[in-house]
Amino acid sequence: MKKILIGLLLLTSTALYAQIETDRPDFTESPNVVPKGALQIETGFILENNKVEMTGKFPGTGKWEEKRQNITMNTTLFRFGLTDRIELRLNTAFNSNSLNEYNVLESGPWLPANFQPADSFFDPVSGFSTSFIGFKTNLFKSEKMSIGFLGHLYIPELASGDFAKLSGQKVAPEFLIPLTYDITDRFGIAVQYGLSWDGLTPNPTTSYTLALGYGITDKLSFYVEPYGFLTNNGDELHLINGGFTYLINDDFQVDLTGGFGLNEATPDNFINCGASFLLFNK
Repeated sequence: MKKILIGLLLLTSTALYAQIETDRPDFTESPNVVPKGALQIETGFILENNKVEMTGKFPGTGKWEEKRQNITMNTTLFRFGLTDRIELRLNTAFNSNSLNEYNVLESGPWLPANFQPADSFFDPVSGFSTSFIGFKTNLFKSEKMSIGFLGHLYIPELASGDFAKLSGQKVAPEFLIPLTYDITDRFGIAVQYGLSWDGLTPNPTTSYTLALGYGITDKLSFYVEPYGFLTNNGDELHLINGGFTYLINDDFQVDLTGGFGLNEATPDNFINCGASFLLFNK
């Protein structure tokens, strides 16, 4: 239910002293756009683990436990500066979901604990998940505050593999409003409100983020970010993540982050690492 492709960011302190400003590694987007004529590429790897306790007739009539893993082998965001206040955006992500293991916690009257389901039950799901195209614009910018607006369209035709088999999915919009504020030269805060649709139901998923960032040095920064979603079927997902960004130079940044879920409906934990490059179109 949670879309791992809902959004990522630059916190104010992520690049306090550098030219590059990124939308990764957190879930709050930067309200600022890339320079006019510049191409910025932000790519990364995500490993997500989740353990789910279930009750039903399969694979047991009692309780059973699934250990699931979702790997985003490559998520890449392309950002191009169209004007001084507008950038164009394209996001792609190759995912692999698998059921690593299950344990029967309480077997039923007709199904033994060592029951092995059909091979198809363990078949991994992989392919390019639904990608989006869109834009970002900077609505307001002062010395300390910046406000942006992002509009994305998730295009089912851009999905591949098992993710292209979701019948009936239509083009779905997403709208995000991020805001950042510099409290000091090294400490900043960022918030974001978002609405996204899945292309299957008319009800949107609402998202929120609150990110706090601190510039440890001119190159090394740290952030922590609670965030969450109210899904279109009424589930609440609350999580927290944090990590580090490091500037190799003004146009190249690497990052390493991790996080975990705060309630039962969320993934148990995840880790995320990546790199971002700023290229100028001379």
